[in-house]
Amino acid sequence: MKSKILVFLSLSCFVLLVQACGTADSDLESVSISGEVSNQNTGNPIEDAIVEIINPAPLRQTITTDSLGQFAFTIEADSSFSVTIEASRQGFNSKSTTFKVAPETDVTDLIIELLSETDPGDEGGDDEQVGGEPEGAAAIVLTGISNQAINIAETGDQVSSAFTFEVQDSAGRSLNREKAVDVQFSIISGPGGGEELIPQVAKTNAQGRVTSSLFSGNTAGPVKIQALVDRPEVGLTIRSKPVLIAIHGGFPDEDHFSIAPNKFNFEGYDINGVRNTVTVIVGDKFSNPVKPGTVVYFSTTGGVIQGSGETDEDGIVTADLISGEPRPTDDISGSAGRPGYSTVTATTVDENDNRISKQINVVFSTRGALIDASPTTFDLSPNGGESFSYTVTDLNGNPMAAGTEISVEAGEGIEVTGDSDFTLGNHLFPGPGATEFNFSIRDTDEESNDPASLTIKISVTTPSGNTTTYTEISGTRRKSQ
Repeated sequence: MKSKILVFLSLSCFVLLVQACGTADSDLESVSISGEVSNQNTGNPIEDAIVEIINPAPLRQTITTDSLGQFAFTIEADSSFSVTIEASRQGFNSKSTTFKVAPETDVTDLIIELLSETDPGDEGGDDEQVGGEPEGAAAIVLTGISNQAINIAETGDQVSSAFTFEVQDSAGRSLNREKAVDVQFSIISGPGGGEELIPQVAKTNAQGRVTSSLFSGNTAGPVKIQALVDRPEVGLTIRSKPVLIAIHGGFPDEDHFSIAPNKFNFEGYDINGVRNTVTVIVGDKFSNPVKPGTVVYFSTTGGVIQGSGETDEDGIVTADLISGEPRPTDDISGSAGRPGYSTVTATTVDENDNRISKQINVVFSTRGALIDASPTTFDLSPNGGESFSYTVTDLNGNPMAAGTEISVEAGEGIEVTGDSDFTLGNHLFPGPGATEFNFSIRDTDEESNDPASLTIKISVTTPSGNTTTYTEISGTRRKSQ
């Protein structure tokens, strides 16, 4: 426990010292120090104990513990320095401890143990357990953890987690002072971003308990911690079950902020209620996913979009862009002034409270299609062929929606090759492969010598099932010279 006290308070002391020297109020940050005063022999909380900050003198404060033995101070600081706290209660020996504190790093779960003046050996208790004096260490169990998740360093958020283990003998009895042992703490797996344990070795107290703290580095990820007691005199090494603590990322960073739609082109210009998922990924300046719950706000110039969302463990948040009014009319580069283009914006806040945004363009296509082809007539010689070019756009001249099916049919005995049976990809602007296509036909009928009139049909079917056909290409297949 003493080691735990030193760790938690180690960051707060320098703050108090600078304050004592006259640091400007605008530079100070609030630091909370809280904990419990308990009986060293029984572990029971001590009510009405006097807890006092006695050094630095300008920060002197005095409070009393509540019915649970708990106390809390709030101080202000702008750097780390040493603090001394003293606890006392009638019938107990007073006790002081010195430690350090730091700005924006709260000290929690501080334990100060007082020894009774009248009966330091055994004050009894109501716990039902095996009687007698404890034997040697046989097991290590986790009894408490302050935070299951912390944040990377430099975030101004919680960057440490304290965990307490209890060492017991083979009968489940907690070790006492006479049987105290050193407990070693180690990180058995982690992201490797500079995370560390303080202290790495600590001795158990009168209740067989010992505490250490994990401090984060600059890399997010899960950390597994283990406590170990080595008993070489009996050839025994005792290990706890691994403790898992998550380290989350920091604030959003503009260089690690990206946005993309599920479809750059979806069938929503003249249909209401069609959804297109927009995904945002947010990272911090160290390339970690930002901490879960980071809020991202969305807006759109066409249709509507779910207004905001919170990032998950991977820094990802999604929102549905929904077709409806207003119909988009953004004149963006490449649109040539054609209607149907919308701008979707995602916005969040970085570590300096500056708004950062990323944008993406999306085209809302129509259900109906415009189809044109060249040439529109042909005279197919025996076993001969012909080539055609054709265009398919929506009613605004934009590419059709992603997932639109396009097919070309020329009848029996005619082979069609090229862009004749395919599903349209995700295209934002017109051009080859988006709105401009080619196909060829060839006479493959070896059985009939009869000439025939032919009509080529181009069919365009949108994801909603609307079909537009084009039958303006016609000609003759000749079977004799």
